[in-house]
Amino acid sequence: MNLVKKILVVHGDARMRRRLLLLFADAGFDVRAFATAEAAAENARGEWYDLAVIDHELSGAPGFVFVDALKKIQPTVPVLLLVSRLELPLVVQGIRLGVADVLAAHEDPRVLLRRVRTLLRLETTAEPESVTPEDLAQVESLLENLAGAGHSAHPLGAHTHEPGADLLRVSKEKAVLEARVERLQHEKSALEAELKTLLAQNTDTGQLQAEAAELRTERELVAATQTAIDEKARVLSETRAAIASERSALEDERRSLGAVTPAAGRPGETEAPAEREEIIAWRQRLAAEEDRLAEEAARFREESTRFAQERRRWHEDLDLFRAQEENLRAYEDRLRKIQAQLEADRVVWFSKSAPSTAPSHFTDDAGLREAWAKLQRATELLEAERSNFRDDRLAMQDHHTAVKRREEQVRDREIQLSLREKKLSSLPPPPPPPSPSAMKSLTRAPMEMARAVFGAKKE
Repeated sequence: MNLVKKILVVHGDARMRRRLLLLFADAGFDVRAFATAEAAAENARGEWYDLAVIDHELSGAPGFVFVDALKKIQPTVPVLLLVSRLELPLVVQGIRLGVADVLAAHEDPRVLLRRVRTLLRLETTAEPESVTPEDLAQVESLLENLAGAGHSAHPLGAHTHEPGADLLRVSKEKAVLEARVERLQHEKSALEAELKTLLAQNTDTGQLQAEAAELRTERELVAATQTAIDEKARVLSETRAAIASERSALEDERRSLGAVTPAAGRPGETEAPAEREEIIAWRQRLAAEEDRLAEEAARFREESTRFAQERRRWHEDLDLFRAQEENLRAYEDRLRKIQAQLEADRVVWFSKSAPSTAPSHFTDDAGLREAWAKLQRATELLEAERSNFRDDRLAMQDHHTAVKRREEQVRDREIQLSLREKKLSSLPPPPPPPSPSAMKSLTRAPMEMARAVFGAKKE
């Protein structure tokens, strides 16, 4: 089906705007001409164009500003920029903004028409009756004469009711209907693209769910590691309690030795200082190990606090992912409903030749504008959700890296604990307490010496 192409003309000069309108209308295009950028932008929000011909020197807004605004409204429309004189900076700036071509406004209209056909991808081989500048001048003079004479009636006069006029009206209505069908095809293509994007988003959601499952597995591993760390801390506390009890036992033995052995007992003076020094050195080593164990316990408490904070953050991230997944599903359902409504309206419009009594969103321009505005809002919301998903994925990767670092630190802590336990096992045992026989010998020696001395004096 050969559809009529629709062209948007925005030019501040009335004479040039009229020439462009006559040129494109004679070539068989559907033309909309505007003098200001505001009116053209307002119309572009409700109608889809195949090509835009824009003057660089617009009043109120420069041509490049309007090109930028038009690209935001209709990103796929090609733009042909008309300038008073070709200059390299203008061409470079136009290329950067995505302009299809830059032409001088006062060139031959046949050159402009050929370029327009090339941009619209139409066949340019057969042009038997192209408009010349002389033809445009004659038509403009005729229009000025008619305007000066005050002829406001239709140019055909009394012949407006002839069959030719009816055929012309029918052809115009057919062109309008074909243009609307093409608009619907464009909207359908856009909705299909959105559905493909949503399917890709669903795939990303599945990947995120898999990553969440991996994070839950890692969380279980961390919980198991935390349990092992708690068990190590319990063993260390028991070891510290045993060391403290041994220390108290050594203190009691030292007090008992000091109480049993009198100050006058000189025979054991050579052995007691060595044992005392050994006991003092052993006590110093025990105190140093106790301090180290206290530091290790404090570090383990800090690690437990950090793991608890990470666990809470993981729970929050999982809740956020669930909420975002529900939002994506709601957007997908909404877009599917819009596509179903569009398909139903298209079927109703093609099936009924007479004007339908059922309400449709595409029977007037207002419905088209409303549908186009809804589609743009849905697209913006989808882009925002997509950027949020990217940020969340980056955050989850950072969490994954942090968990790996934590696991490495826990492994290092376990290695250090095993080394400390080996050092503790390699320390020499404490000296055994003196036996009762030794205690008796220590207390009996002074008494025997006194008896020997007193017996010698009596004799």
